[in-house]
Amino acid sequence: MARKCALITGGSRGIGLSIAQLLSRNNYSCTLISRSDSSLKSALATLHPVPDGIPPHNYISGDISRPNFWQTNIHKLTSSYKVLVNCAGITQSQLFVRTMPGDMQNIIDTNLTALMIGTRFLIRNRSSQESDGRMKEHSPVVINVASLLGLHGGYGAVAYAASKAGVLGFTRALATEMGPFGIRVNAIVPGYVDSEMTKDLDQAAISRRIPLGRFGRPEEIASAALFLAQNEYAHNCIINLDGGLSA
Repeated sequence: MARKCALITGGSRGIGLSIAQLLSRNNYSCTLISRSDSSLKSALATLHPVPDGIPPHNYISGDISRPNFWQTNIHKLTSSYKVLVNCAGITQSQLFVRTMPGDMQNIIDTNLTALMIGTRFLIRNRSSQESDGRMKEHSPVVINVASLLGLHGGYGAVAYAASKAGVLGFTRALATEMGPFGIRVNAIVPGYVDSEMTKDLDQAAISRRIPLGRFGRPEEIASAALFLAQNEYAHNCIINLDGGLSA
């Protein structure tokens, strides 16, 4: 059996943790990345035990927006990741004219730049390559978690929307480049999901705008990630999960 290893940024809570939990129930070994050491330890305890022959679950605490994060933690990473889930991100609730340049930069650095740097690092550090540059074994499928705001914009979330629009552009362009190497690149576009990031929103008012009448659940987003991880023909696949709001 191929080593089923998944690396999940933002894996200590919300959508990222739900993805890790579902992958672990499908016999993936998960490495979680987040800033909080204590949150990561708690998250790891909720994962399904791995079967024999697969590396144990693991975690790496740190800030992926730091330029040297990946190089610093290279000894904690494995070259056999089957799945890379880019789920780490920070949100925003502030009018554009009141958003300081430093805050804009922090959002872009975390939601977009760090995602690109981490993906590039992991692709370049794959250990098994043939002489013509093709991977001997399947390289990880990259699953980027974007946002409906990256397609439709949003009041008080200009920098966030810009960063998530960038994630979708990155997904499509990288899919074009990496397809010939057997590397699949896909994205999930959640709408409003019941999580820590949306707890302060007026859910009742927003739900009235959603055709299905409710926020999504993190486990519903996770099921899309499992599909993208396992379907070998899913490439440049963008899955909207917004309860019909984009309609």
